[in-house]
Amino acid sequence: MTPVRARTSIHPELLNMLRNLVEAESGVVLNDAKLSHLAAVVRGRMENLGIDEGSDYLAFVSEGEGAAAERRELVSELLVGETGFFRTPALFHAFEKAIFPELLEQGFVCPLPVWCAGCATGEEAYSIAIAALEGSGGRHTVPATVRATDLHPRFLDAAREGVYEERSLRDLPGRIRERYFDPLGDGRYRVAEEVRRLVDFGEMNLIDFLSAPLPPPRYAAIFCRNVMIYFRPDTTRRLVERFHESLFDGGVLFLGHSETLWGISEAFRLEQREKIFHYRKPRAESDPPRPAAAPSRFSRTVAPRWAVPRAEAPPPPVADSSPAMTLVLSAERLADEGRLDDAVAMCRQAAALDPVCPEAEYLMAFLLRGHGRHAEALYHAERALERDPRFVFADMEAAECLCGMGRAGEAALRWKGILRAIEGNVRLPRLSVGTGISPQMLRQYVLSRLPR
Repeated sequence: MTPVRARTSIHPELLNMLRNLVEAESGVVLNDAKLSHLAAVVRGRMENLGIDEGSDYLAFVSEGEGAAAERRELVSELLVGETGFFRTPALFHAFEKAIFPELLEQGFVCPLPVWCAGCATGEEAYSIAIAALEGSGGRHTVPATVRATDLHPRFLDAAREGVYEERSLRDLPGRIRERYFDPLGDGRYRVAEEVRRLVDFGEMNLIDFLSAPLPPPRYAAIFCRNVMIYFRPDTTRRLVERFHESLFDGGVLFLGHSETLWGISEAFRLEQREKIFHYRKPRAESDPPRPAAAPSRFSRTVAPRWAVPRAEAPPPPVADSSPAMTLVLSAERLADEGRLDDAVAMCRQAAALDPVCPEAEYLMAFLLRGHGRHAEALYHAERALERDPRFVFADMEAAECLCGMGRAGEAALRWKGILRAIEGNVRLPRLSVGTGISPQMLRQYVLSRLPR
């Protein structure tokens, strides 16, 4: 077919149908803020295919010859993300120096079976193999076998070739580059055969994995980083259950920096090695899982300058199944554990996922102010108010930030405005800090902050 230019607009109803198709194909949830990106990708696919009408593209991608391949192309273009060798270097350092040797000490034998789920163009899978070689210290020719899967054949072809531009290697230590990469003389490098033979690339859609027959446990470690942030909580929960069943007892699960199993699964035990958190599948009898965590206490742990009175034994926050609020509630848990940097990072992810979620910006402001970063906290408090002017706790955060910055006059004006606002219809945060708060308690606190 001769390529033609696709029409510039796609009917909203058709976009919603395509959004549902993407979720059914991959589990990826696209909120309304992502619809413009979906429309742009669809227009590009239509132009490449020579399809002029949006309805014709929907028919093409839904059924008939080539539909499955086109769905993979569509999903892949929507999810092109950042990847690279040794992304999050501290994780691979921890795997090499602590976790890999520890797994061997616990009875696992080489080659250590590892799964890299969502491997894209292969950089992470090869990084795992290199870390295993380094951790083995030359004692094992094949220290690990890495099964690397992705849903896109084109990505997998590039991964199998193992050839990368020099810029992809720019963050690697010189010794690692010299030992494990062969220069091709044209500015590109090929992963050394010593590494490539440890990795087996194969096509897999994680959504299909949810319903496929499950073999006996066969992995000592699973890496699934920055994949499940795109899924609904129920999809994530089912996938984590599958990961749990796929791991040997004592095996470990690695997630992305902003991902957590809080509220998803209690079957794993959270551990820390070399400043890196990961999840371990407990052994059947000698290593039982920890009990469920108590409701968040981050408002006490962070020890902010103000603390609104709370009712005794407050109920947990109102459940919200949206992906963004799931992340915010997870960030609250991280803050409760003292992992403030991780909590802030997760708030940023939630804010990017849903730009109209005020809790993400509010919690970020709360945590940053707890670190004494008042100017940044004020910025995020104001952003929370932009999303919902009735969000009185964000207004209170802004007032506290002004106090911390020595702007007492502005803070006093702010407190007076808050006092007027709480006489009307205000919204409390869907977080533990907002539970058990009555209008009377809120008024008493605001009055205590007004200058006498």
